[in-house]
Amino acid sequence: MREPPSESLHGVRGAALIVRFLLELALLTGAAVFAWRLGPDGWRWAAVVLAPVAVAVFWGLFLAAKARVELAEPVRFVLETALFLGVGAGLIAVGLTWPAVIGVALWAADRLVLAVTSEQERV
Repeated sequence: MREPPSESLHGVRGAALIVRFLLELALLTGAAVFAWRLGPDGWRWAAVVLAPVAVAVFWGLFLAAKARVELAEPVRFVLETALFLGVGAGLIAVGLTWPAVIGVALWAADRLVLAVTSEQERV
């Protein structure tokens, strides 16, 4: 008979899911900052609104837990990676290197924790 996952595993996974949500918010913020820095003078406000909306729509369609388009996990991972790396690269391009590096590193660490805790829950 299998033993249920430990309480500490649930605690770690729960914390990682909270961090993931915060990273998703940071992704939207990063897209807005990138859009503000690169947007043409008369269009900056529109860019600041449209960039995070575009990211949120993309996330909702393909990457959210209840995404409208169901994709295989490897494809979802590649799209999520491209999104975080893309916004990170954009932030680096506008001179925000440290926030970009820290954000991408936190995202990678969080993905690793979520993958490990997911595997341990299945055992």
